[in-house]
Amino acid sequence: MISLSFHRSRLLFASAISLLAVLFGAGSDGAAAHGNGTEIFRQTDGPFVIAVRILPLQPLVGQLHLTVTVDLLETGEPVEDARVRVTGRLRDGDAEAQFSPGLNLPTERRYYDANFEVEDDGLWDFEVEVTTDAGQGVVVAPVLVARRIRGETLGIPGTMIFILVTAALFGGGAWITYTARKKQRIRRERAARARVA
Repeated sequence: MISLSFHRSRLLFASAISLLAVLFGAGSDGAAAHGNGTEIFRQTDGPFVIAVRILPLQPLVGQLHLTVTVDLLETGEPVEDARVRVTGRLRDGDAEAQFSPGLNLPTERRYYDANFEVEDDGLWDFEVEVTTDAGQGVVVAPVLVARRIRGETLGIPGTMIFILVTAALFGGGAWITYTARKKQRIRRERAARARVA
């Protein structure tokens, strides 16, 4: 009985750790977000249709990930060998302009990723410059970056999952303690009956 409860609690603990790993892994803003994000901007310039995706959708001061896709206007074919340069400028303020090349991976060549560390809130203009043998295109995507609120961490969904995982862990420990005490009580009662008999 004790070993069965112990295995149940180990399974609960492993499930909780896996859930946390998936939660925090999915919430990562790094380059693992390649090709992900929500499209916020699409415009034609030169021979291209240039689209910009953003992650997170509601950006806060801190890490900001942009993904650029470039398609030929005439055919709609993705351009996989472009030189992409992204420059971010705060529209009102004296924050220093930021630059990032748009880099793609050999396995996903249509997505060009750029990462920024934004230190000032406000409306940022991200200028995307695309150059290929077919021509050049430049678009400017506006992005509103909000100030990070003190104490902001996981948000409501993250907090709910944290509470559920914590409850599962404490519940598992309580269950082990309960079953162990119950087993000891039954053993003592049997021993007492055996002595009387």
